[in-house]
Amino acid sequence: MVLWGLFFFQYFIISLLLPLTKVFALTPLPLVNKVSAPTARSSLLDSIRIIAIKALGEAQRNNVSLCEIEFPPLLGEKNEFADVDNVQILNRNRDWSMLTASELANEYGEALWLAFPDRKELELATEAWPGRAYQKCTLTTIEDAASVLAGKEQVAQPWGAQFSRFFEKQITQEGAILGARPETASAPPPKLIFAVQPGDGGPLEDWLNLEQCELNDGFLISCNGAFDKLRGGYYPPIIFPKLASCVDRFISRFETLLYLKSLNEKGRGGWIFRVYPEDWQVHLQDRAGGNTLLVLQSATRPTYQEAVDALLRGKPVVSSSASF
Repeated sequence: MVLWGLFFFQYFIISLLLPLTKVFALTPLPLVNKVSAPTARSSLLDSIRIIAIKALGEAQRNNVSLCEIEFPPLLGEKNEFADVDNVQILNRNRDWSMLTASELANEYGEALWLAFPDRKELELATEAWPGRAYQKCTLTTIEDAASVLAGKEQVAQPWGAQFSRFFEKQITQEGAILGARPETASAPPPKLIFAVQPGDGGPLEDWLNLEQCELNDGFLISCNGAFDKLRGGYYPPIIFPKLASCVDRFISRFETLLYLKSLNEKGRGGWIFRVYPEDWQVHLQDRAGGNTLLVLQSATRPTYQEAVDALLRGKPVVSSSASF
């Protein structure tokens, strides 16, 4: 009788705890191939957009206010052996962000601030994506958003930009160098700020100004801001003390919504993949057919070396997955 009593007691406790435990199935890796560029580039990036927007919804429900999205912007267009330049990367990040913002703006409207690296990039975005459908949100820059939210005196400016602004005052055509100033100050207060490629390929001050864009009651998303460089100590603290402090104080608090990074070591290729709030995944990819094998699943972010080690071992992980 005592044993039966213990059994039913344990069953009762488990039945109470199970509803409180949420198990997240793994999102399957998108159909990527790191060797030969697929023809359906837009379809692949559309898949990443769908995953990212759904992950953002989960983060919002959990009140995660600082979010990071990181993926290869030329995915499906350039393979790992092709030459790329920063202009191509900027253009693809711009296009992906404009399309993503057009969907998010259905909920947020002008309370969504889409912040570009500088005014010229903003200008190019409005030219490449004309029409109200793509401009329902507030289009601005990281620097202008920081100026409105934190005050002009809190904005960090690279020396080149300071010189250009001084020179602009000496000529009659305002905005000829840096681009026209966006009407950020007259926009509704932001509920979501979506920063396009902050810092990476541009001035380091973008990362500092991004901190000034953190909202007390809202969400801040960095899209392809190369936070791995910052976390990995790419910029020595002794040379960049302000940036190092910003990383410790601000960048380190970001949650990863979507992460897709290519791996290549000793003739083996694969991917690090994560979708919030799921576990991190490492996939080994067959170079011939593009088939993938899950070789690491981790609740915490694996280091690059841990991911490489799992790739080289090549041992499969038994895990559930769900279609997205």
